[in-house]
Amino acid sequence: MIQAVYILIADSGLCVLDRKYGEADMDPNLISGFLTALIQFGRELSDGNRVHVIDFGAFDICLSLKDNIIVAATVDKVDDGNAAMAVLGEVNNAFSQQYGGMIEEWDGNLEPFDSFHKKLDEITKEGHASETKIVVPVLKGKVNPMLVRLGQMSQETFDIAKKCDGKLTTRDIADQLGMHLKEVQKSLNTLEDMKILEWKEIG
Repeated sequence: MIQAVYILIADSGLCVLDRKYGEADMDPNLISGFLTALIQFGRELSDGNRVHVIDFGAFDICLSLKDNIIVAATVDKVDDGNAAMAVLGEVNNAFSQQYGGMIEEWDGNLEPFDSFHKKLDEITKEGHASETKIVVPVLKGKVNPMLVRLGQMSQETFDIAKKCDGKLTTRDIADQLGMHLKEVQKSLNTLEDMKILEWKEIG
């Protein structure tokens, strides 16, 4: 299950909301410091709404960064990582819509964020959303091989695009092509940016 969710402000690294669903007990200040340092080290995460998975021993840490808001979660390794990432992206969008304008002139009072707990529980199904939900990448139409010849798409991304038939998860694609999961995710992000990829829930 999703053991816990943390919502942070990227610039300050302050955790403004945390919600525990499982038995894993991590200090919100500890995880916020870790993620803030990571974001500062890898600013490529700030390019649009990106979701990433970090191996953290007994758990995976999934995180979504949109504008100045980080939504992170500790997730059981047996859960579906793509589902967890999709859930975090949805949480980030909902939080940004509700509080995005306020964050710019925020006075440090955490009380206004308490009302988001209900929405968070709803989106995450109280931590169980990643247990049953399997999300797969689906290509919209076909990719023209001319894009590779013209230098508008790498051969690697083209090969990954051909695997996005709505049946394979990101990990399945990585296994079939013998690639690292991170590289596959990067190419899927590129296809999303090109508006030719969408995600579909199956199972």
